[in-house]
Amino acid sequence: MTILQSIFLGIIQGLTEFLPVSSSGHLALAQYLFGIKTPTIFFDTILHLGTLVAVIVYLRKEIIYIFKNIKEKKTIRLILMLILATIPAVILGFLLKDKMEGIFVSLKFIGLFFIITSAILWLTMFFKKQEKTLDNLTWKDSLFVGLFQAVAILPGVSRSGSTISASIFRNFKREDAFRFSFLMSIPVILGAFLLQFYKQKFHLFGTETNTDLIGFIFAVIFGLVSLKIIERVLVKGKLHYFAIYCFILGLVIMLFIQ
Repeated sequence: MTILQSIFLGIIQGLTEFLPVSSSGHLALAQYLFGIKTPTIFFDTILHLGTLVAVIVYLRKEIIYIFKNIKEKKTIRLILMLILATIPAVILGFLLKDKMEGIFVSLKFIGLFFIITSAILWLTMFFKKQEKTLDNLTWKDSLFVGLFQAVAILPGVSRSGSTISASIFRNFKREDAFRFSFLMSIPVILGAFLLQFYKQKFHLFGTETNTDLIGFIFAVIFGLVSLKIIERVLVKGKLHYFAIYCFILGLVIMLFIQ
């Protein structure tokens, strides 16, 4: 892999991991359109580490607060709700582990899943009620959002878009929908990173250390940029703007890309 390709994939991973447009779908599409070979497991792992660093840095105040107040009832409850929200994705990932490769290589499937993301984002327009916060999060809310996160295992279905939308469907304040969605993302991204780390026998870098590091740096930088963008868009209630983009992209993929 060239340095230019590592920069390009790092930017795509960083931007699309947190914007509601599906990082896995965009990476698969980029590899197809530009003839980029499937990244090595080392490079894929380092990109996941980059986005993990980005979300931890961005939510550092919330994370520090959780650790400082780890013994408080409210904090313990939030942690339990985050664990509950993660369980559906773990179960579905285990059930589909032998079928995911076929789904990922099918651009027709990815195009369809982009359209599904579009529909989910568009529906947020019709949910104006904002009354819930993380302080009154229930197990039903957590499980509901977790189910949407599980569906986002499919390439083309956005994890951030699905979980934020699900929180809005449950009448959460948009700021709290943002916080819950990306706190949820930490164990998911960490789990993906650790799984790949294990598969490569706990070696972080491959033979192309320079390109791996460059991809990592760009994934961190653009991950932070995308988090800032989505927070502003969400607070302004404009999440459905991304629905237009996902619908057009999904339609183009299904109609014109073989």
